[in-house]
Amino acid sequence: MITGPNRMTFLMDKGRHLRDYYERAEKRNQPLEITISNGVNIPSAIAAVTPSGVAPMDSDELGIASVLLGEPVRLCKSLTVAPEGLADAQFIIEGELLPHVREPEGPFGEVSGYYAAKDNRWVVHIKAITRRKEPIVHTLLPGAEVYNYVGLTAEASVFRNISAKMEGILNVHLAHSGGGFYAAVVQMEPREPGLVQQAIEATFDAFPPLQIVTVVNSDIDIFNADDVQWAMATRFHPDRDMIILQDRYGHELNPQVVNGNVTKIGFDCTCPLPRPASFKRVAFKETDLNKYSIHKKV
Repeated sequence: MITGPNRMTFLMDKGRHLRDYYERAEKRNQPLEITISNGVNIPSAIAAVTPSGVAPMDSDELGIASVLLGEPVRLCKSLTVAPEGLADAQFIIEGELLPHVREPEGPFGEVSGYYAAKDNRWVVHIKAITRRKEPIVHTLLPGAEVYNYVGLTAEASVFRNISAKMEGILNVHLAHSGGGFYAAVVQMEPREPGLVQQAIEATFDAFPPLQIVTVVNSDIDIFNADDVQWAMATRFHPDRDMIILQDRYGHELNPQVVNGNVTKIGFDCTCPLPRPASFKRVAFKETDLNKYSIHKKV
């Protein structure tokens, strides 16, 4: 949020690398020099929000962007700070995050679909702004745009992490309805009792902002909300298929989170093992229309 000719306030999420860098600099009573690249290519935007489970602190997200781009990401030297900016960005803002300084920021529409409350947050002193000849300002709107970056990378991170712990994981989807942050659907074929509960807990561990995890079988289309709801309506027993985890870390922009904690819930919407005949889903025989002559009446 712009608060002056050369001053902005903004929120830094817990667990993000930037906040870790800042807190280390603040302990030394030093400002943290940064560049903010606005209007970047899609590979760079995706790499920027890669979860720490895939890109830990000692890795370089620019390497991920380079792989997705198919060539090294181009950087340009800054005028006033040490960190470079992305050469293909529309705007590059150079500045420094001030230690031990907090000023009012918000309210602002967030990924949760609610307004983040006004609070004293971090302050950046702007030292220079460079731009392309005819720049286009890129504004990230809460909702589907956030999912397209955060949800996409979180799906890959969750799938990679839980697949390393157990067999039978087929796919993961963080739906738009959960903002790409708070709700996940896991598709799996559990081979023995107890694996679904393990998958639910592993999913929460793999992406801590999640608050709801639903597990379904391979015959459920996890990208179809009606199909997932059908599985819940016909395969979920509340007395034995629901897992409640209290006092877990919650994403601070979700209004349900109080003092950093929230209660999370998991739903086992898979068929009993072994699957009874009564759980055989109605199916339609596939038809090859090329084998038929279709005549249209005039």
